[in-house]
Amino acid sequence: MTKQPRGSSRSEPSVAQQLQQIAQLGQSGNLTKAATQCQKFLQRYPDQAEAWHLLSLICLQRGQVESALSHIQRAIDLDPDGAEFHSHAGVVQCSLGNLAAGIACYQRALSLKPSSHTRFNLGLAFQKLGQLEAAEQTYRTLVADQPSYSAAYQQLGNIQQQQQQFLSAIHYYQQALQHQPQVAATWCNLAVAFQAIGDISRAQTAFQRALQLNPDYVEALNGLGAIYEKQELATQAIQHYQQALALQPDYIPALTNLGNIQLRLEQFPEAAATYRQILQLQPNHLQVLDQSLKLMLATGDWTNLADSFARLQQGFQTRSRADLTAPLSPLNSLFLPFSASEQQAIAQDYAAAIERRMAGLQQQLAAAGRDTNQSDQRRISQTSRIRLGYVSGDLRYHAVGQLILRLFELHDRQQFEVFAYSLGPDDQSRERQTLMQSCNCFRDVQGQSPVEIARLVMQDQIDILIDLAGYTNYACPELFALRPAPLQVNYLGYPGTLGSRYMDYIITDAVITPPELATTLTEARLYLPHTYQINCYPYPDSDPTIFSNLPKQQHGLPTDAFVFCCFNKSQKIEPTIFAVWMRILQQVPQSVLWLLSDRPATEQNLRTQAAAHGIDPTRLIFAPRVTKAAHLQRHIHADLFLDTLYYNAHVTASDALWAGTPLITVLGNTFAARVAASLLTAAGLPELITANLSEYEQLALHLATHPTELELLKQHLLQDRPASPLFDTAQTVQHLEAGYQMIWQRYQAGLPAESLSVLLEAEVRSQKSEVRSQEPEVRSQKSVFKTYSPTSLVRRGSRAATSLNLSSETITCTADTGFLSWLSQANGSLLITTYQAGRVLLVGWNGQQVTLLARQFTKPMGVAVAGNRLALSTQHELMMFANARPLAYSYLEDQPGRYDALYLPRTSYFTGDLHTHDLAFDTDGLWLVNTRFSCLASLSLDFSFVPRWYPPFISEIVPEDRCHLNGLAMVAGRPKYVTALGESDKVGGWRATKATGGIVIDVETDEIVLRGLSMPHSPRWYQERLWLLNSGTGELWRVDPATWEPEVVCALPGFGRGLALVGDYALVGLSQMREHHIFGELPLQTRFEHLICGVAVVDLQKGAPIGWLEFPTGCRELYDLKFLPGILRPNLLNSQNDAIRAAFTAPELAYWLRPSALIAEQ
Repeated sequence: MTKQPRGSSRSEPSVAQQLQQIAQLGQSGNLTKAATQCQKFLQRYPDQAEAWHLLSLICLQRGQVESALSHIQRAIDLDPDGAEFHSHAGVVQCSLGNLAAGIACYQRALSLKPSSHTRFNLGLAFQKLGQLEAAEQTYRTLVADQPSYSAAYQQLGNIQQQQQQFLSAIHYYQQALQHQPQVAATWCNLAVAFQAIGDISRAQTAFQRALQLNPDYVEALNGLGAIYEKQELATQAIQHYQQALALQPDYIPALTNLGNIQLRLEQFPEAAATYRQILQLQPNHLQVLDQSLKLMLATGDWTNLADSFARLQQGFQTRSRADLTAPLSPLNSLFLPFSASEQQAIAQDYAAAIERRMAGLQQQLAAAGRDTNQSDQRRISQTSRIRLGYVSGDLRYHAVGQLILRLFELHDRQQFEVFAYSLGPDDQSRERQTLMQSCNCFRDVQGQSPVEIARLVMQDQIDILIDLAGYTNYACPELFALRPAPLQVNYLGYPGTLGSRYMDYIITDAVITPPELATTLTEARLYLPHTYQINCYPYPDSDPTIFSNLPKQQHGLPTDAFVFCCFNKSQKIEPTIFAVWMRILQQVPQSVLWLLSDRPATEQNLRTQAAAHGIDPTRLIFAPRVTKAAHLQRHIHADLFLDTLYYNAHVTASDALWAGTPLITVLGNTFAARVAASLLTAAGLPELITANLSEYEQLALHLATHPTELELLKQHLLQDRPASPLFDTAQTVQHLEAGYQMIWQRYQAGLPAESLSVLLEAEVRSQKSEVRSQEPEVRSQKSVFKTYSPTSLVRRGSRAATSLNLSSETITCTADTGFLSWLSQANGSLLITTYQAGRVLLVGWNGQQVTLLARQFTKPMGVAVAGNRLALSTQHELMMFANARPLAYSYLEDQPGRYDALYLPRTSYFTGDLHTHDLAFDTDGLWLVNTRFSCLASLSLDFSFVPRWYPPFISEIVPEDRCHLNGLAMVAGRPKYVTALGESDKVGGWRATKATGGIVIDVETDEIVLRGLSMPHSPRWYQERLWLLNSGTGELWRVDPATWEPEVVCALPGFGRGLALVGDYALVGLSQMREHHIFGELPLQTRFEHLICGVAVVDLQKGAPIGWLEFPTGCRELYDLKFLPGILRPNLLNSQNDAIRAAFTAPELAYWLRPSALIAEQ
């Protein structure tokens, strides 16, 4: 009880009454009068602690926080044990931002007198300070003491929601509502938690309840709008966003949602205005910048595109460096010039957020487990069929639905059961009906929550769950974050990594994901042969060739124009590629660009862009959207498809190639930017893949101005379509099934996901004897296959197939002092082939003189050397040798040390008589110049050869030696330049112009870089220059690729074949000319009186020969020449030499196993 002070009038109110009057004034809101009376009271009673407490409360309510702190401290000084004073001091300290001091005050108050109110405020202080564990414990203590304290449950829910523990948050919000159901904020927070885990129905109910309690609740209006948008109720969504903004015009979440739905509804002016409003409020809002870029690309309005992307990329990189997530759309990133690693990082951030949201549900599902008696036992059984679950929002008339139209049907039902889960709408299309009828079980799960779908997947006991949606419309990545299946695979619908830990594999191919890009995919890689993209074209009424007589005019195309086309959606078109297209149109005046019509505004913007490039806007013609069959039909009027840059044509590329329209693309550095290259490779047209925009432009111009070449490409596409791997749907399904079986077997063996390759049958057989890398290498395969009957082969190759009578004349050699001097200091030896004499010649140095060893082979020609490996082409075989150096010393027991290298035969490929000329090793294996079939080729365990490249003027791979392709120069380990004796596409057509028709071709660009040569041979790349033998004139040439002006180093008296460059010297093989029908009428014949067979050593600095090795007898023509560095006395055994049967080598050992009599020199 407060005592009445002495001297006070008994008519005055008591102290307690006066304090009560002051408190009542404050509670009624009359703070000024309350403060005045309190100050007067304190003038009379300065030691009244309660008065100082009241004054502090009044000041706090008036916003005079510093004064409030001073006053409450005075109260505590007067009454240090007043728990209420310490509690109020905590409130004041927290109001000042002094959270630690506030916490100390609350703790002191609680130590004096426990109070629910004080404990609740302590929890809030911990929360604000970020000490969530302490806050949670405080609230738990509070509700343990006072179970009906609703606000504490709500804050526990908020803490759980902040930590993305949404199931726990839901539990606490429901607890709060049991005790106090009329709090709108609790209903709203509950709705947000339901929304986060994808429980849209209950989220909708909770938002509606919050709005019943508070119709002006901005956050609830925005949240309910998002629910309606998810339910495809656009009108209701927009109404709720607008209601929220009417109450709070700068509420950015509602503005963002409104802009996004306007963009989806293609209300482009409205969306642009909304995004501008947001960026005025928050200029670096990354999500809005991201969506603004999508809008710009969709409309073709690129005014601020470069600046916006620069800001977006800078913001993304800044957040990445700070180890902060960047809330960008992974799908949008595919359309922009982000690197593959940046796209991966964006996807990883997106996936990590999903994983955090779904973690509680995932743990709950995992704890529930599967029915052990059914699911697990079935999985243990090796005979059980694998259950596949395909998840997609596009099981309808959609690009994905068209690609997979026969996928379900073609699965082997003895090995697989097929389930489909449809996330998208039922459009009643033929595609929808086909897909529904062709699987074991089709489930329409649109509108169901992720956990409901996950339970269905688990109930269906799915073994491999395949995501065909990724981050596209109607996708449900939350389902996969719940991990309802043992294995989860990313395939087809989204061209890129999902960046998630919950996806085990991504299906790709070697073109899309070469080794250098493998790390940009988070998932383990499952490589398919040919191409990753399944294609399906069951449209018998859509073959363009049937409609070839329909006029162009019905499509708005000029009759006499060359028609470039691109039927990609407008979002894929951006300024860089568009500028290239406009340059192409400028250089092909009678041409038009046929694009897909998206909308009038976009068409107008693109025409405006064309005019800015100086192109008549009417040359851009827009094709309306039509049925699939009609779209395929109209390709008959398209001459060349120009691909987009950052996001390639995918289905539209397959459409074009199926319809016979050639397509050119740039090989990009991301998944989405390499798909067209994959499709072209599978179609057998990798020559239409370019390395950069300059090559792309040049190729487009070349094909537009070379109608014969273009027509050959079209005919190839149409004629080879039935057998093309690109359109062999059944084969692709078999490859998918092989991949599924591989990953399932790993899972059953308890092994983690690992990158695997589905191999073709030939590769499977070769794998039995070779150790293969898990990462396949990209192989360019420029091949157009034709089949010939045996009679055709005999007729066309009869003369070349006759046996060659090997010379029995002894080969002798002479060397001048210049050659002896050079060889004695060269630290190496020579290997020379002579097909005319049937010998491989090994020229060495024994320390005193030149040594010559001859080995017999049938028509030896090209040689390749790489380290200890050596390859040799003969008439019908290609032989591989390895240097067994440890055995060389003791090859001859009575002459130890006579040889320092011993090449033993290891493998022989029976190729048939390909007229193989030059050979070269690279990382892929061995390249050979297949002269008979006019192509570069590689070896195969299943075929005579595998075509890899052929000259651009060669129309088909046939055994007709049309251009006498002969020489190969490697640059940076890859084929770069080839020589041929003529630019001919007729059988033996090169012969008529052999004296002046020789050419050099750039393999990468297909460009003929040199013409007018006389039977050129042996191109070599050395010291950044191209060197070659202009054989018909007897000249050694050096060519600068910057100018392509040849420089004659010197002229030599012989037909040059075989060139090795060693230090400052060139070794040139020289031949006499014995066959007039081949060598007749060449300038060389009149230039020198006498031609030699031998080797010239040419000083490159002086441009003159300084030494000669001649073969006066037994040999008149050489073909190839190789320098063997570090080997002075080489030996090489053919397969007839008995010694090879006694030689044994292994990585760590080498043995001779033979009596002395068997190793005498043959």
